[in-house]
Amino acid sequence: MMKDRIYIRSCSCISAQDTFASPAWAESIRSPENGLYRCMEPDYRDIIDPAFLRRMNRVQKFGLCTALNSLRDVDARLDAIIFATGWGCIDSTYRFLERLFDQKELPVNPAVFIQSTHNTIAAQTAIYLKNKSFNSTISDNRLPFELAMDNAILCLQDSDSRNILLGACDELTPQLLDILNRISKFGKPEPLYGEGGACFILSKEEENGIAEIRYFASIPGRDMPETVNDLSVRYSIDYIFTLHSNGFFPDDIPQIQYTNYFGDFPTCAACGFWLALDCLNSKNPPIPCARNILLVSENKHGMAFITVVGKIF
Repeated sequence: MMKDRIYIRSCSCISAQDTFASPAWAESIRSPENGLYRCMEPDYRDIIDPAFLRRMNRVQKFGLCTALNSLRDVDARLDAIIFATGWGCIDSTYRFLERLFDQKELPVNPAVFIQSTHNTIAAQTAIYLKNKSFNSTISDNRLPFELAMDNAILCLQDSDSRNILLGACDELTPQLLDILNRISKFGKPEPLYGEGGACFILSKEEENGIAEIRYFASIPGRDMPETVNDLSVRYSIDYIFTLHSNGFFPDDIPQIQYTNYFGDFPTCAACGFWLALDCLNSKNPPIPCARNILLVSENKHGMAFITVVGKIF
């Protein structure tokens, strides 16, 4: 539950749509290619120091690029950097294991191993920003972004932290796609997979804020219909954003399935959260006339997160 007001001061997103470079991205929605939502990536050389860039893998570029872009118009000292990822640096992990196999498990270049760990994204961001504050990575198969947001909100509410960088990113690789397709053959439906990254500056300060988190809580999945109905009335919800469509939400509130824009991946909720902020602030939003949006996420273990984000009046 929220005990203090939490504001979003800025945000940035790299996704299968042109969300990073074009404010009018919704005018030309891209469809998946060969059943996959691949990212539209910017020219990283315009944003990241080339000397630093050449040592980074692709998912690290997602994270650092969106972090730098979200900080571009925010003059604030970061008190924490918190990232979420499900698949981590999967390409570097594969290359490390491949070299280990080729070397018959003899020692290999440690740099390859260092680049393969999940927390490399948050660490590289901190190194680039010369930030020595709290640094954390949340990894989970389905709700890493929501758990990372929970961590960020706790830091803002229960410490002296004023501004926190909250990020999330995952990448698709041929090796990972092969594994996911093999899993789907054992009865699990195969979604339209995607990839992407997003970053947000969360703050206690309302100044220059673009939106406010009005409600955030984790609940048992069985309580979700009742909670959503109560919040829909309390906050006059305009839209419900979900990972997958559900039939037990109020019939008079439109549901938006954000995976139709970005694809399905562990941290796709971060792109869904960015989409909600874009709808609240854009002059040409893909979904008009939004003042309060409710986001719902759940996993197969019966845990759900509910977030209400709204305009600052």
